[in-house]
Amino acid sequence: MFLWLLAFTPLVVDNSVFFPHISGKNLFLEICLISAGTLFIVNFIYSQSFRTEITQKITKLFRHPLFISIFAFIFIFIISTVFAVDKYGAFWGNIERAEGLAGTMFFFFFFVLSLLVFEKKDWLLFFKLSLFTTVILVLGAFVEFFKGETRPGSLTGNPTFLAGYLLFSIFSCLAVFKEEKQKFWKYFSICAFMLSFLGIFITQTKGTILGLFLGIVIVLIYGAIQGKAVIVYRKLNLRKLSVAILFLFFIFFSIFILTRQDAIWQKVPGFARLAVISNMDASIESRLIAIQSSIEAIDPAQNGWKKFLIGWGPDNLILAFGKYFSPELSNQQQIWFERAHNKFFDVLVMNGFLGLLAYFSIWFFFFRSVLKVKNFSLVNLGLLFFGVSFLVHLLFIFDQISSSIPFFAVLAFTIYYSMNDINISKETEKGLTSSQINNKGPFLVGASLVFFVIFLSFIFFRNTLPAYFQMRNYLSTVKNLNPNIIESKLDSVFIPFTTAQMDIRKDFLDGVSGNYGKIDVNIAEQLFEKAISKAEDYIAKRPQNFLFLISLAGVYSNKGNVLKNIDYIKKGEKYFRQALLFTPNRPDVSYGLAVNLIYQEKFEESFSILNGLDGRIILDSNLADSYYYYGFILWSRGEMNYTSSFNNFEKAFNLKSEIYTQYRKKSEGIYTTFIKYFYNKKDKENFTKTVKRLKENNYANSAPLEQILEYLEKNNTWPKVDFN
Repeated sequence: MFLWLLAFTPLVVDNSVFFPHISGKNLFLEICLISAGTLFIVNFIYSQSFRTEITQKITKLFRHPLFISIFAFIFIFIISTVFAVDKYGAFWGNIERAEGLAGTMFFFFFFVLSLLVFEKKDWLLFFKLSLFTTVILVLGAFVEFFKGETRPGSLTGNPTFLAGYLLFSIFSCLAVFKEEKQKFWKYFSICAFMLSFLGIFITQTKGTILGLFLGIVIVLIYGAIQGKAVIVYRKLNLRKLSVAILFLFFIFFSIFILTRQDAIWQKVPGFARLAVISNMDASIESRLIAIQSSIEAIDPAQNGWKKFLIGWGPDNLILAFGKYFSPELSNQQQIWFERAHNKFFDVLVMNGFLGLLAYFSIWFFFFRSVLKVKNFSLVNLGLLFFGVSFLVHLLFIFDQISSSIPFFAVLAFTIYYSMNDINISKETEKGLTSSQINNKGPFLVGASLVFFVIFLSFIFFRNTLPAYFQMRNYLSTVKNLNPNIIESKLDSVFIPFTTAQMDIRKDFLDGVSGNYGKIDVNIAEQLFEKAISKAEDYIAKRPQNFLFLISLAGVYSNKGNVLKNIDYIKKGEKYFRQALLFTPNRPDVSYGLAVNLIYQEKFEESFSILNGLDGRIILDSNLADSYYYYGFILWSRGEMNYTSSFNNFEKAFNLKSEIYTQYRKKSEGIYTTFIKYFYNKKDKENFTKTVKRLKENNYANSAPLEQILEYLEKNNTWPKVDFN
């Protein structure tokens, strides 16, 4: 029963925690699997026939190449964890992804347990339940779509993850339609099938739509080759039907390619984004740059053979990405890539070349198992479709709980479906009934499974469950905004140290520093000191989390400047320099340090950092943020640099106008100083530009400035103005 419930995993959402679409699903998943594992162990201990059956199944499984390839990948995954750069992150993962070795072992346990427990009727029920999940997800997506959401994600929280799940839904529909005799399930599977197609298109996920079409094309080619004997209707066989549909596909895509610039395609969900795709597309360009960084990260000439062979470790891609960050990404994506947005490069960086080989072998033996099945059926076509389409989907994204459960379910079902090709010899069967094997075989199997369940229970009770309640308690405590309650109840959310601590402590630090002047000074100081203390404690335990280092450095630097606390500013400098050891090419970190040095009046040192980046700023006109930071540093040095500072600010705002909105208060303050400066210098051109910039950003006092310009144009002389 607990394994069947996992079909509903994508529907679980918990808004009481930091990541509503991940944490709730992960908690549900782990509870179901530990419960199922416990019941399995009890039955294994008390039922001799069950022990014999399971032992025989495991013997058979270890002769299946697909099972062996998955087992090999998990083994390399474990090795990568042991030798990871950040071992804590590799083992536990993070709360946002719920992966790492800990999360992956739960997926693997589901894979193994479903193989040992599920028979045909169980698989069919799992797929039926998945159809209900599909209908709910797609209806939710339609509600979001008609409310104006361009790319709905429904209960998965992300359109790409929803699209990936719906590829599995299409396979489930085909399996239920083929195997179920009742008319209700026939019609229901057809409805879910159509909804899955529509759902994929309204998510407008380019990679998944491409995978969908390629999956259909491959299935049609397979049908054209193998479908001569399969009669679809009267004298129409599958071969003729497949060829006809392929021809129609060719006609349709030829028309689409020739007319994709037409406005009509922008009105068709899914095709709207495909029609404008190009190598200049920001999302594609950023992914290509990320892939380039991934290749550099495992180059043995730069990082040695260990990283090349077994990678940086699970959930350690952020460290590799930080070290080999390309400044070209600064204006493409103002985020840090925790994943390469390509599953194969994720595996390459995190698990090395050996891990990638093992992962490739999974796909190789998956397709081999599907194509070796002699009986031609919709189930076989469905497996082939899912394999091709999901493989293409993974070229543009990474796994997530909502897609990982279906992926491992399909792998397990494929092994079950092809098991009739693997026969245990009579000698082996005889051996399994001997007393010697009865004693040793079941004991080894039982001991392994008991260890597995204990290990997963440790993960759950040591991290998942306490982390979940820490998030709930923290968010419920800070929600009322009562500083006295926060002060008295907050300590309990910091113990024990779990994967939730990064998000809790960062949110606490940002919240306290952002509301410092809005609450009682004494309480604000107490909360700020506590936030700083907890942040320092986190860095002591996770020194390689440079993202947290950057956040802490920024808080120290900014708060130190506001409070005129030189000790805070110097700590900010310390942490900025530590962060630069992890990510030396990230411009905004360098600018953060440069600003910090300005606060300390270390002007020459600040400019030496900027000079090191200056070529990058000038040569790459896309780095709008670079111009902004550079303009700020020049402005900080005084009036002698105002003109140069103004030019850099204008370049930044012309390239990316939202920067002004992002830093509205600071930008308005700086531009009002430019108004006075250019007025005193009688610089009409720059004064006019300054007024224009303030006006277009809804500056409250822009009317008097426009009057100055009108007077200047009319009289060709400057009016007398007292700006004080």
